[in-house]
Amino acid sequence: MTEIASGGVTLVGIPQQDFRFTFRLTAGMVAADIGKPVALSTAANNTVKLAGDGEVVIGRLLTYRNLTTEGIIVGTVELKGGFRFDTTGAPVAVAVGNQVVGSATAGAVKAGVNPRSLVVAVNGTTADVIFI
Repeated sequence: MTEIASGGVTLVGIPQQDFRFTFRLTAGMVAADIGKPVALSTAANNTVKLAGDGEVVIGRLLTYRNLTTEGIIVGTVELKGGFRFDTTGAPVAVAVGNQVVGSATAGAVKAGVNPRSLVVAVNGTTADVIFI
């Protein structure tokens, strides 16, 4: 396939402003978690955590803010859009056309059942995933 002179076509990074929401973040999340896949936490209302093994990924952490005075950590989560996530090959390597869920490797995804997600490109140890 002939690539476009600008470097090709990507679905990653197209902002979806209407689908960015503020959530509480679970204890232990840090600014280094920005860009990683998150799942809904059942420990408290309106709270997300890093997606764990087999958990349904609801989006990507966009911002992190530790509100020390209020005693909470909050972040903006993008629920729709194109995201690039690290992948793991266990038990099945992620391939174009797969859906993804959280992996046992923190901050990564693996192939699994998540109807809102669709892998559109795989680049070594990363996958471009769109969430609809």
